[in-house]
Amino acid sequence: MLQPHRLAELMAARIFHDLGSPMASITAILPQATEPAAHAIVMETAGELRARMKLFSAAFGHGDDLGWAELAVLLRGAPMAHRVRFELPGATAPMAAGRVRLMLSLALLAAEALPRGGVVRVAEDPHGWVSVLPEGRDAAWSPTLAELVAGGALETALADGPRRVLAPWALAQAEAEGMELSFALGMGQAVPPLRVGPTG
Repeated sequence: MLQPHRLAELMAARIFHDLGSPMASITAILPQATEPAAHAIVMETAGELRARMKLFSAAFGHGDDLGWAELAVLLRGAPMAHRVRFELPGATAPMAAGRVRLMLSLALLAAEALPRGGVVRVAEDPHGWVSVLPEGRDAAWSPTLAELVAGGALETALADGPRRVLAPWALAQAEAEGMELSFALGMGQAVPPLRVGPTG
């Protein structure tokens, strides 16, 4: 049985880690903030922190109904946005908050599969299935995600700690939305697309 408190603990640790980097940068340079160059860095970093907090609010909080275009704007605040580009569908119809959380989590999970940067391509078919594909040098889905998609237990995945917590988080969100995750195999790609769609 999934331990919600353990998942919450790991997600909190992950969020604080990802917010900590820009906060540390701001704190370190504040003593020189009256200098024009330092002030510019503080303002830029504060903007990055604000964008990251908006993204995390939608991906890990209650959130609002949003369309793909709004998700694209939110993903500019991703911790890996400096090296990963997100290509999302052009459809503009809003999605419910739960689906928004799921799609943002999957996009972030795909970005984690790109240690050297690249592109996350998200596509949606007419039947409600969404595919997420990371493309870039050394692209590879996390072993935690692979084990979960193969039927591994969420509880076991939580043992991988905050660094890998996006995989169990995304699976929990998919289950909450009545959806399932699978890899699109047999397409001749080194890294298969991750697919999410209605269960059954």
